Amino acid sequence: MKPPTPTHREAVALFRLGVIGDLLATDLEPGELQVELLRRAQRRYRPPGASRTRRYHWKSLQRWFYMAKAADPGALEPASRQRGVALALTEEQRSLLLDTRRAHRGASADLILAEAVRNGVLTEGQVSVSTVRRLFAQADLARLSKKRIERGDVQRQRWQAANPGDLWHGDVCHLLLPDEQGRRRELLAHGLLDDSSRYFVGLQARTCEREEDLLEVLCGALLRYPAPKAFLVDNGSCYRGEVLALLCKRLGIRLIHAQPYDPEARGKMERAWRTMRQRCTDHLPGDADLQQANQALWAWLDGDYHRRPHAGLMGATPRRRYLDSLSRQGPVLTAQTLAKALEVPAERQVRRDGTFDVGARVFEVAGHHLLGKRIQLVLDGLTGNLLRASWEGLPVRFGPCDPVANSGRTRARAPRAEQKPGLPFDPIAALLQKARKVDDE
Repeated sequence: MKPPTPTHREAVALFRLGVIGDLLATDLEPGELQVELLRRAQRRYRPPGASRTRRYHWKSLQRWFYMAKAADPGALEPASRQRGVALALTEEQRSLLLDTRRAHRGASADLILAEAVRNGVLTEGQVSVSTVRRLFAQADLARLSKKRIERGDVQRQRWQAANPGDLWHGDVCHLLLPDEQGRRRELLAHGLLDDSSRYFVGLQARTCEREEDLLEVLCGALLRYPAPKAFLVDNGSCYRGEVLALLCKRLGIRLIHAQPYDPEARGKMERAWRTMRQRCTDHLPGDADLQQANQALWAWLDGDYHRRPHAGLMGATPRRRYLDSLSRQGPVLTAQTLAKALEVPAERQVRRDGTFDVGARVFEVAGHHLLGKRIQLVLDGLTGNLLRASWEGLPVRFGPCDPVANSGRTRARAPRAEQKPGLPFDPIAALLQKARKVDDE
């Protein structure tokens, strides 16, 4: 019968026992053990599976001696150097946990672990939650949000507008400026980027992310450059306003909102923000005000970004790519056309004191015939100012209400309606006549 072949760990244990085994059966005087170990440390040995001989330190030999003297059969075997994740789990348990994660990508690791313990797959305390998380991360099975699961895995494809001016991107970048005390102040960069040329048609730092701030940046760009065919934005509150939708509709611009929670779909804008941070805004001082931030942004655009070769343009510069196509994009909007497109209709009811509100401002009308009537207004969508008012197609005179000045003015009375002859009307006389008839009876 062929004897079994020892494993590598067993072969190493037998080798170590062969080096110091005879010392276990020797009666040694005090100090003789160290002398013997020092003598054997000068020899060269060939361990199992090695191609060369080597020496061992006498303290290593001493450790082998006392390990063998403890009479533990596996004491001389080398410790396992196996490295990995969730080694306390069997292959069947690991496979079952990974399959559970694949079937429930939105479940948390602690929930999956609790369910495995409840169903008897694992014992209580066999592994920790962090171990299970590392197991999932190693298998590239990180937890997904509900939005990501509903959207599904979408294959990414590189895309680009055919010509400059076909599509603009709109986005807001949050800039955090730390001061000397360690506090951070936030500024917001509103940017408009042409898709085909990577040219910034608008870039301005602001303190707020309101629709009014976006409209000011957009209108400034529309007065300098031809209007785009489409405008791609995210789902922020400043891009969901009624004024922006009405402006794009009147100017023939197709307003497109990207899918929520999908920044990868607008990679060009995100890459432009990254370049802006690395080469400009990350180096702003913590006490920089709005004017200094805008000066730095415009200097970076004119002197660096627009004039540097762009990898996405095969080495061409955004400035040259965009300016070469200006003649084919059409005329720039006039201020009158843009102002007309920004007019927003509204309605208000005139109070009994002749006033009505527009925002936080109070106006008053001239004319008693308008009291309690609903009048039609036209507001400026950019500034919110009241432009004109009408009632049944007729213009209405109005002005700001000044209650202090009104306290000293003579109030005009409405003219009494001319009385026309009709039936006699004297209810008091009728009552007296009825009372006399009662007394006569």
